[in-house]
Amino acid sequence: MDLKIGNTPVVGIKNRRGARIMAKLEQLNPGGSIKDRIALTMIEEAEARGQLHPGMSIIESSSGNTAVGLAMIARSKGYTVYAVCDQNVPAGKLTRIAALGAHIIYLPPTPPGFDSVELRIAIADTLAAELPDAISTSQFSNPDNPLAHELGTGPEIWEQTGGEVTRIVAAVGTCGTITGVGHFLKARKPGIEIRAVEPRGSVIFGGERGNFLIQGGGLSFIPANLDISIVDTSTHVTDAEAISAIYRFADETGVLVGGTAGWVLHDLYRLCEEASANDVIVGILPDGADRYLDTIYSPDWLKRNGFALPARSSAPSVMNRIAGDLGCTVNTVEGGGRTSVDALYMMMGLPLPETLLDA
Repeated sequence: MDLKIGNTPVVGIKNRRGARIMAKLEQLNPGGSIKDRIALTMIEEAEARGQLHPGMSIIESSSGNTAVGLAMIARSKGYTVYAVCDQNVPAGKLTRIAALGAHIIYLPPTPPGFDSVELRIAIADTLAAELPDAISTSQFSNPDNPLAHELGTGPEIWEQTGGEVTRIVAAVGTCGTITGVGHFLKARKPGIEIRAVEPRGSVIFGGERGNFLIQGGGLSFIPANLDISIVDTSTHVTDAEAISAIYRFADETGVLVGGTAGWVLHDLYRLCEEASANDVIVGILPDGADRYLDTIYSPDWLKRNGFALPARSSAPSVMNRIAGDLGCTVNTVEGGGRTSVDALYMMMGLPLPETLLDA
């Protein structure tokens, strides 16, 4: 089956500097994220080496997206996927993993603020060693991860910009994206600037270790896949800054993106104020909103975690009145005082039957 992974589009970001600033929408991969790319490459390269054949099991430590990609591809190839996840993985990701037939292995409860990634990796490696006919794809140290981006994402960006790209902005976690894209582009244009963004509290590029709520990247250690020599600039982004950038992007483009995309967008909006007219900048947005509807797109979650709710225009009073007369409500599910049968009679211009009036 040809899943059409890759060749994702870019959308322009308006700026006053005359620069070409674009966001590459990885959510339009068939599994909904950039991790589809590495899932396919890790599986195909393992097959080519004779390490993987139908009937075997694939085990991976994942915050969700890699497990989705692996499960999607494995299902058509006859593999069983076991995803080792902690209990902070958003429900939207877990639902997709399970729907694709993969098994989810949950970590035992951990203390507040505990970084579970290294524990997840250790458990995945142990399971792969003890389960017959199983391998761990080990995305944090597997060279096939950056290879996927050196062969795919990097060449796509080069083609989409006509070779004129001057800066790349990428979120970091496993560091496969930034390493693979960086290798490809620096080989063709040594002067290109490769910019890494991570959440405040992640220490891949230094800083003080701490907690962050946006999930899907950032680490308390430096992954083996990182080639730090190709990274020119790094920055830390707070949860609040990322969420603000996500909602701004939605207002400007109508596109809803995922949490880690907020780190990239925050840096892109900063570059909107300082780029030159000769700049061609591409930010890689890892996934979409469907994984985060119960977190960064939930007003309750935002309030519970102390974030300001995004500005939202109120419905005109006339709409509230008309909807209310029909028993409906606007932007709330509270009862409007009438039933749907009442509304039907009113719209037909018929008087309410006495049985309904007496009800």
